[in-house]
Amino acid sequence: MPSTRPGEPPAGEGGLMAVTAWVTILAPLVAVAIKLASAGWLLVFLVFSSPLWLAGYALLVVCVARGLLRRQGVLREGRRRTRARIWAWLTSVGVVLVSLAVIDGGDSAESVQSTLTLLLGAPASSSFTHDLSEFIALLALLPWALGWFALLVEWAVGAQARRQAVPRVAPPVVE
Repeated sequence: MPSTRPGEPPAGEGGLMAVTAWVTILAPLVAVAIKLASAGWLLVFLVFSSPLWLAGYALLVVCVARGLLRRQGVLREGRRRTRARIWAWLTSVGVVLVSLAVIDGGDSAESVQSTLTLLLGAPASSSFTHDLSEFIALLALLPWALGWFALLVEWAVGAQARRQAVPRVAPPVVE
């Protein structure tokens, strides 16, 4: 039976939106877990800049929770629903691919690896696999950042469009 509420997605899409929302919320956590396999100095720098990363993650969680998980969320309406789903999947896949493929290392040349090169059994020294892994990481950085930013903008624009116009009232006249 089709939905009769204007803000509600068509029948069957509510579950897809919930899956998209939960994948978007959990993908950065999965990315950190993946990165731990090849942890090096990059992970140390991420710890030092963690307030910035946590703020970005908190914005993402608020946007997804209020826009996609709520029944009347602004990211569930009309064409915004399709765009929000695309942005959410882009940022989710992007962050996981970056964490999988980014080259990281320790104090020696033998410890420079990515989780992808470790999984493929690539030699520790520079090789074609290392170059490919670095290329994948750089290529995945764009959809991650673009998807994150576009999802936040989509949510903010939707929330602003939904707000009711407040009637202007003249201030009282004091004699």
